Amino acid sequence: MLNSLRLPLLALLLAILLLVAVVALRLSELPPEPAPTLTPVARALPSATPLPTPLSAELLSTPTASAMRPAVAQGILREALIAPSCVLKLNPLLAGFNQADRDVTALIFEGLMKTDAYGNAVPNLAAGLPRISNDGLTYVFTLRDDIRWHDGEPFTSADVLFTISLMQAEDFSGPPDLRDFWRTVEVDALDARTVRFKLAQPLAAFPDYLRIGLLPEHALRGTTGRTLSAHPFNLNPIGTGAYQFERLLSDGARLRGVRLRAAPTFAARPEAAEGYALRQLDLLCYPTWEEARAAFERGEVNSISDVPAAVVQSLKALPLTLYAAYKPALGAIIYNWASQTAPFFRDVRFRQALARSVDRAALVTQFMADRAVVANTPILPSSWAYAPEISCPSYDPSAPEAAARSLAQVQITPPPPESDPNAPQATAPPSSVAYRFQLLLSDDAAQAALGQAVAEAWRALGLLVDVVVVDRITFRERLANGSFEAALVELDLAPSADPDPYSLWRQLPREGGLNFGNLNERRISELLEAARQTTDGSARVALYAEFQRLFCDRAAALVLYYPIYYYGVDGRLMGVQLGFISQPADRFRTLGAWRWLE
Repeated sequence: MLNSLRLPLLALLLAILLLVAVVALRLSELPPEPAPTLTPVARALPSATPLPTPLSAELLSTPTASAMRPAVAQGILREALIAPSCVLKLNPLLAGFNQADRDVTALIFEGLMKTDAYGNAVPNLAAGLPRISNDGLTYVFTLRDDIRWHDGEPFTSADVLFTISLMQAEDFSGPPDLRDFWRTVEVDALDARTVRFKLAQPLAAFPDYLRIGLLPEHALRGTTGRTLSAHPFNLNPIGTGAYQFERLLSDGARLRGVRLRAAPTFAARPEAAEGYALRQLDLLCYPTWEEARAAFERGEVNSISDVPAAVVQSLKALPLTLYAAYKPALGAIIYNWASQTAPFFRDVRFRQALARSVDRAALVTQFMADRAVVANTPILPSSWAYAPEISCPSYDPSAPEAAARSLAQVQITPPPPESDPNAPQATAPPSSVAYRFQLLLSDDAAQAALGQAVAEAWRALGLLVDVVVVDRITFRERLANGSFEAALVELDLAPSADPDPYSLWRQLPREGGLNFGNLNERRISELLEAARQTTDGSARVALYAEFQRLFCDRAAALVLYYPIYYYGVDGRLMGVQLGFISQPADRFRTLGAWRWLE
């Protein structure tokens, strides 16, 4: 019996073995299964929205013009700084008064923190992110142990304490806002590599303040807040940055600029292992754009900082590549909520009617071409806090009656006009309510034209809008003292990289800040307060998204445009990238990757 089954069993076994072999062969022919992707569970930040640049690099760089350019010296960049005042004080604590100083000191000095391409504060001279107490009041930083000053001395906590103490001095000769802020912060050194900061109240943006360049205690020992301004160090600085001071440049009659060279102490650091092909930087000052352009045409400079938007279209014949980024600013029409003559601004339906009657995109394109792009929310699109899914209301051609419907629902009516008490009384029909107010404009030509167009859109809605154009000094004075009903402003957000807009839109403007229109929305203020207190990055993202949604829903202001910053370079310079710009000096963020096309 067994003998009779042996042959069929052997055949079955052989068939099984053949089947296994075939399956194995097929599996070996399949592509390998991809490894699972690990998603960080820590702070997840949205990417910045790319700038809809109105010009392409190809239109601005002509091969024939490039061929006519003189050969460039490999490893050398000569840049034109459009600066009525050339370098005055190459000191990060004093550079706030002069743009040329800010540009140069950004290359020489470093802070504990710096910003990345999205405006996040990331470690620089700090060895890592700080340890933060549960109450958000104490920040402890460990310092890197591989940092040396340009003269070879080691960087220690003594340098941090010394820099902060100068800014805290009552007689500090730098910008008052630096002194006022740092006098609220306690700082001490736990050891040579550890620094502790104690805040008076929680401030999530505190790491952003630590981008300020640090000074060498050993080179300035004995200097006070008052004597710092006149110290020779300011024109012979020592920093820790990628480039060190070599000499001032002069034509014999006047100071022309500064020459920097690659710092050997920085080259020894890990981040300098690759790149930094530019070994020398000449930063030359020109009082006007016209002089800077002429210098570029002569081949005297290779790049130009802060190209005026008004000349962009005229540059197509030059071998100049323009890089664009959002300026740290917001153009908007704000309303004076405290106005006794225009109380209807406090009615959300009135503000929504104003917003829904204005085609923001069309007007910004028409009147701010090359200078700005339409704004959708009060936060810059290049910031990690921007919510791209949110857009403030605007004119919708598919619902042309939306503005009129909102206006019909307004419940706060204008005060009755002054009249002669002896004149016969006349009762106006309810439908003829006259909403009259003034729109204050600066005499900037583009802003004034845009404001006039907005006023026309409001008049088409039946509103009585009186446009008042004043010089810029008067404009600022009237903003500061609240002498306006509505005003088109360009809010300057520099130099902060943190998106915290608390001072612009919070309640209680009597305590300071830039809430010129006395905006009084409690929920907006609460969101901003919470976002500036929590140190949880994901929570801040959510809070700022909710702030943008509520700001737009409530039409708290009429957001109009984001101004554009332009940086012009010779088309042969490779590796230039502009990310988040909190100040023009941020254009140098990727300088290590810049190189000349050979």
